[in-house]
Amino acid sequence: MLVTGIIGYPLKITLSPPMHNSAFKALGIDGIYVQLPVKEEKLKEAVQGLAALGFRGFNVTIPYKKQVMKYLDEISDDALSVDAVNTVLIEENKLKGCNTDTYGFEESLNRYKINLKNKKIMLIGAGGVAYACSYIINKKNPANFVITDIIEEKAKKLAKIYQADKISAQNTEKLAVESDIILNATPVDLQDKLLPLLKKDSVYYDINYKFNKKEQKGVKVVNGSLMLVLQGARAFSIWTGQDAPVEVMKKAIGLKI
Repeated sequence: MLVTGIIGYPLKITLSPPMHNSAFKALGIDGIYVQLPVKEEKLKEAVQGLAALGFRGFNVTIPYKKQVMKYLDEISDDALSVDAVNTVLIEENKLKGCNTDTYGFEESLNRYKINLKNKKIMLIGAGGVAYACSYIINKKNPANFVITDIIEEKAKKLAKIYQADKISAQNTEKLAVESDIILNATPVDLQDKLLPLLKKDSVYYDINYKFNKKEQKGVKVVNGSLMLVLQGARAFSIWTGQDAPVEVMKKAIGLKI
């Protein structure tokens, strides 16, 4: 059996298990994907234990996308470029880390027809997934790119890497009025606070897929469900060597585009 899973904490809500398990079933693969809530002090033991238990690989989510890197044998260029790992392949007893969030985010932009070039973009949050998003945003040549986080040092560090401007979290609402695109990469639902401030034809992209998406006239509102599927599809292919059944995975989490 091909055993995979997801490490994070507290892992109260995750759509990854039904998504991957439906993909295994659709392709006739004897595989399983499980939740692995791990407390911080046990992260090293858990990561090393998965190899001993015969896991093929695992995903990494909040809050361990950076911390897990020090326990891996190899890290791919894509993961090094964003300083975060969200997918690990276990092969010949070696733990190989990579990042599929960059692909998931960029491809979701393409499918939602969101163009970042020459746009004023504000990224809220500077955690692991924010690095992947910043890497893609910087690549797309925005007119202006600002980053904010309640922990200012985190925002400052990320902004420096990707030639963005760091702003105080207190100025989020002020900048929202001027922004063409806002990306929320925090675990906090900011829709009620920010959506009414956005101008016509702007975009609000919530990387988090756990919030109920709200509507705002004239604003394109999307969440991270499609990004979740696309990054998961890339991880699935890394573990299995097969093309992931993307439509099956979308259906498993109730996603319709």
